[in-house]
Amino acid sequence: MAEARKSRTERKKEETRKKIVAVAMELFNRQGFDRTTVDRIAAEADVARGTVFNHFPVKEAIVGEYLRRAVSGIEAQAVPFYQSLPDTRTRLATAFRLTLEWSESHLNRDLYERYFVYRMQTVIQSVRDPGLRSGFARILSCIMKLGQEAGELRLDIGPEELADHLDWAWASGVIVWLAQPDKFTADIVIDRMVDMFLNGARSGRQGENAG
Repeated sequence: MAEARKSRTERKKEETRKKIVAVAMELFNRQGFDRTTVDRIAAEADVARGTVFNHFPVKEAIVGEYLRRAVSGIEAQAVPFYQSLPDTRTRLATAFRLTLEWSESHLNRDLYERYFVYRMQTVIQSVRDPGLRSGFARILSCIMKLGQEAGELRLDIGPEELADHLDWAWASGVIVWLAQPDKFTADIVIDRMVDMFLNGARSGRQGENAG
């Protein structure tokens, strides 16, 4: 009986959390992040103001939760999709481009920027608790594993660690793109980042001489 009550309680919490996210994201996209107050979110979601804060310490965390749910929804299809692509370079470039395309169709630019700024502000917490991150690193980890199995990537570092490294590099690259969109296109940021990850910082000539 106690377990059943706990289950009902957890389900109710999850339903409330989902409702807060749905209401907040609709308001953020419709009237803007700054103009959307926690009081307005609470009123639209029909919950107490304190309930919103119990689930999300700041409004940016709601955007993070929205992204985590979106990544979780496509994760199951990620492995077979990326297996169908020819190599690691193509898989990574595709993953990053699809991520940007999805974000631009589901989030306005301000929300995307707010999320990445918040992510940088909570770096330490998210290292300690990966659940605070979007989950994109799990998809990158699948790509890393495929690359290792194909002999394209080194084997002395696990796919999860490789994915975490690239995930942080991706966050930095997106911030550069968001901060200077006239100087760096998304394609430039993606191509440079993938090339740096796969080939390092050495020039091709130096790499050839070293070999």
